[in-house]
Amino acid sequence: MKKLDGKVALVTGAGRGIGRSIALKLAADGARLVLNDLDEAPLLEVAAEIKALGSEAELVPGSVTAPDFGDRFVKAALDRFGDLHIIVNNAGYTWDSVIQKMSDEQFDAVMHVHLKAPFRILRAAAEPIRVFRSEKQSKAIAWCARW
Repeated sequence: MKKLDGKVALVTGAGRGIGRSIALKLAADGARLVLNDLDEAPLLEVAAEIKALGSEAELVPGSVTAPDFGDRFVKAALDRFGDLHIIVNNAGYTWDSVIQKMSDEQFDAVMHVHLKAPFRILRAAAEPIRVFRSEKQSKAIAWCARW
């Protein structure tokens, strides 16, 4: 048995770099994954590697900055796997510029990816996580009461 068997993980920016490595490590440890990246092609490659590791992946390509992304991302986990345990907000980028040359629009774009998108994902996940944990706690209490 692997330490993350039965767990469901969401990873943004999972098509390349650090996000890809995180996704593969989670899969190697037994997690089932919901993955995001701007482009579908690298996600398909990661999904094939995850399958080779004996796990599963649901893909949600597109920008994390879309207003409905957080809801769609969490819904994909619930629809496919029926649970949610781990959220890795890895998507990000930098706008290489010195501060005196960075526009408000450039700053806002970076903040949207790094702050607003994770907020939306966590907000969308909050209620399902609360419900799942409450149900599991109730089951554990009922089981203990039998003994």
